[in-house]
Amino acid sequence: MMRLSDAMVEHLRGLTDWPDLTGSRYEIRNIIGRGGMGTVYLALDHALDREVAIKVLSVEDQTRGERLAREARVLARLEHPGLVPVHDYGVLGDGRPYYVMKYVRGARLDEYAANPAELHERLRIFLRICETIAFAHAAGVIHRDLKPENVMIGAFGEVLVLDWGTARV
Repeated sequence: MMRLSDAMVEHLRGLTDWPDLTGSRYEIRNIIGRGGMGTVYLALDHALDREVAIKVLSVEDQTRGERLAREARVLARLEHPGLVPVHDYGVLGDGRPYYVMKYVRGARLDEYAANPAELHERLRIFLRICETIAFAHAAGVIHRDLKPENVMIGAFGEVLVLDWGTARV
C-alpha cells in the first residue's frame, strides 16, 4: 500500500470540499478564502451575469450547519452600507448549507494597514467600522470576532465588516 503525502491528502480534502452547484445558477470560479467554519468562493451568477461570493460549510464541519444558516439570516436582516448584502441561501445536494453575497473587491484591513494612510483616512475607516458595529448593536447583534482580517476596504473606499459566523443575537 502506498502512503499519501500530506500535500496529497490536503489536495484530496480540497476536492471533496469543492461544492457541487450543478443545476444551479452559480458557477464556482476559485477560492477567495477559508475560515474556521467554511470556505468562500468566487462564483458567477449566470442569471444576473455578475460575480458573487459564496460561503459554503466545510465537509468536515457538518455540525455547524445551523450556525451558517444563522449567519446568513443575521446578515440578511441587518441592512447597512457597512455590511455585505446576502443575495441567496440554499443547501447543496450533500446537505451543506451555503449563502451567496456581494463579491467585494479590495483589501482586508490588515493588508491595507501595511501601507499607512493619512491620519484623516485612518480615522474615516475607524469611524465606518464603529458605525457598522453600533448599528448591529442597536439591532441586538454582537459580532464577537472583530479583527482586521474581518474588515474589508473596498475598491471605492467602502468599509465592510465581514464574517458574522460567531455573532450572537
